[in-house]
Amino acid sequence: MQGITSIQTTLANFMIRLDGQGKHIDELTKEIRGKHGIQERLEHVQEQANDTLYNVTELENNQKKMEREIRRLRDYVIRLESKTNTHSAQIIDLKSRSMENNIIISGLEEKVTERRVSANLPNVIRNLFITELEMKDGDADNLQINKLFRMGDFDPRRKYPRPICVQFYDKTNKDLIMSRVKILKNKRSPIRIAQQQPDEIREKRKQLFQVQKQYADRDIETKIKGDKLIFTQSNSIYRDKVGSRPTADEVITCDDVTKEVFSGKSMEDNGNKFVSHSTAVDSYKQVRRSIIEIMRIDGVPSATHNVYAYRFVSSDGTIHEGFDDDGEHGAGRQLLRTLTDNEVKNALVVVSRWYGSKIGPRRFAHINETGLSAARKLPVSV
Repeated sequence: MQGITSIQTTLANFMIRLDGQGKHIDELTKEIRGKHGIQERLEHVQEQANDTLYNVTELENNQKKMEREIRRLRDYVIRLESKTNTHSAQIIDLKSRSMENNIIISGLEEKVTERRVSANLPNVIRNLFITELEMKDGDADNLQINKLFRMGDFDPRRKYPRPICVQFYDKTNKDLIMSRVKILKNKRSPIRIAQQQPDEIREKRKQLFQVQKQYADRDIETKIKGDKLIFTQSNSIYRDKVGSRPTADEVITCDDVTKEVFSGKSMEDNGNKFVSHSTAVDSYKQVRRSIIEIMRIDGVPSATHNVYAYRFVSSDGTIHEGFDDDGEHGAGRQLLRTLTDNEVKNALVVVSRWYGSKIGPRRFAHINETGLSAARKLPVSV
């Protein structure tokens, strides 16, 4: 009997434990399958994973689409730049052709009688040709002049007399006058006569005259023909060591600016904005690389003009310098002169101008002032 009782007790305990296990299983089942249970949460996580995968796929597709659009935009900008450069060259050529028979006379006193009676100007020019260029009366009378006029409006505050543009009917008459210009130089006359040229070519020639002087100091013979400097001995053409201005392709490349660039003061005048940047350079290669990097700074590529000038000293003590106007004729040369006068060395300065309206010569003062402020931010720049 005692054995049977023991077995019954054991069975009773087993049933109690089994009932407990059943309740635990029920609780686990409820935890897994019930509301807000593991299964529901897993299904929710799966839904989130599916949504995330969809979003990632959509982002990847959008990124690929954006990359395609950027490549197309880049190709279009490069093509547009090429067309713009071609059109600019054609415009300069047309300007040159339209001025082919023209001369500019500078330094000729502007008398009151000339302003009162415009018909007096032809007589003034005729007397100039006879007295200063030593032409015979008959030769001066035979010149066929289409137009002649003072350039610009009269301003009593003007330091120098307004230049005179003389337009001949044909190139022969113009060449006759230009062949006698040496007489003025021999007389050391204050009057100057030159072939009229587009501003772009005229500024390029002024830049080449400076380069020519540097070669002359080294006893290297050169000659200027049009907008080119030619080495007399080899007949080769001078190439700027910095190269042409950076192309759109070079600027668009998404490399970060790695050089330390300093910002100068910014100025605004009648809708015009001037901003300057500078960086240290010690070679032509660095100058070009630095121009590209500054052109990648936000906002700079959108400027109407990005004028730059540079000066650096090579290991042998030679000073190398140069500039570019970027269409702001004369600004680069004046900026370089400002750096030279302030003994700035081993520096590249870029001044950006956003055009607002005409402000005359003040623009040069603003470019020089903002440019020098950027140069002075460089360590031991002056």
